[in-house]
Amino acid sequence: MKHHLILVVDDDVLSQGLVCGIIAAAKPNSRSIIAANGHQALEMCREQEIDCVLVDYEMPDMDGLTLVRLLREQYPFLPIILCTGAGDELLAAETLKSGATDYFPKNRMSPVALRRAVNNAIEINERMKIIHDQQLDIEAFGFALAHDFKQPVRQIITFSDMIAQETKRLKGERLPQMLKFMGDAARRLDSLVDVMVQYTLLQQTPELKLCVFSAILKETIASLQDYITSRNATVNFTGDALVLVNASFLSQVLQNLIINGIKYNKSEQPVIDISAVQNGDIALINVTDNGIGIEKQYLEHVFKPLTRLHNRSEYEGSGLGLTLARKAVSAMRGDIKCESTPGVGSTFSLKLKTASAQDAAA
Repeated sequence: MKHHLILVVDDDVLSQGLVCGIIAAAKPNSRSIIAANGHQALEMCREQEIDCVLVDYEMPDMDGLTLVRLLREQYPFLPIILCTGAGDELLAAETLKSGATDYFPKNRMSPVALRRAVNNAIEINERMKIIHDQQLDIEAFGFALAHDFKQPVRQIITFSDMIAQETKRLKGERLPQMLKFMGDAARRLDSLVDVMVQYTLLQQTPELKLCVFSAILKETIASLQDYITSRNATVNFTGDALVLVNASFLSQVLQNLIINGIKYNKSEQPVIDISAVQNGDIALINVTDNGIGIEKQYLEHVFKPLTRLHNRSEYEGSGLGLTLARKAVSAMRGDIKCESTPGVGSTFSLKLKTASAQDAAA
């Protein structure tokens, strides 16, 4: 369970003590800090990672609404609750217009009510950030995908025009070649459509269940066995973990990482080493290959849509596999990172929630 840091902004010493005392009773695992005015509050937000701000309405120099506006401008997803001495519907409406997440009359303040208000504010803003990030991802994905669609479409149009206009003059051996180019372009379009469908499915909130990691991995390896055998590759596995995931999403991620580790590999025998370690509410999954590796300056870009570090003629692919992997891991409330050494190989590290995380949430 996360220990939240809650900032109380109030110029009245008695009120400070009252609110901090209620926070201590409402959320024992959280810590409260105090700012006596708006300027101090802004400074403390710059210096520390605040999880929620409780702002008093009536303060000298800078009132609560002004502080709310300034905080919202600088921190779009910071949970902010404006507290007042008594309920006022007009003030409540103005509070929400100013950017506060919620409005809370002090005369209704109790440990139960405050805990509910803080938890709701944090949850609302977390969801807003997720939606915002998804919108940015969709925009970037749509732009990149539209750009990638155009190349094979242009190829099909070009070669079909050439065939239509020059059929009588073409030598016999050139027609099959042009038809092959058109077929390759059409297959690339078909692959992009499949990726689009996968990406759309990942916009949905998946159902997460406790699963044995090794069971999902074994099924994934079995589905890839023909490809693994055809490339003379080996997939090794050590450890295990009970992970809180969507089995289909996790299998898709593992498929992508295994295929990439084998595809981008010049070794006579590609080797994929997969390990799982469970530590409290986190499971660490490492997928390591002995492939060609990735230059350091490109590591931060590998999860972006349509990022290709090699020509399509050298390594075929849509450039969207790792984007989908990151999307799937994020949907499961996890994280994925990459470390790599050119000529040695890459390690993709997944952090996933475990049974302990589910118990804490409950």
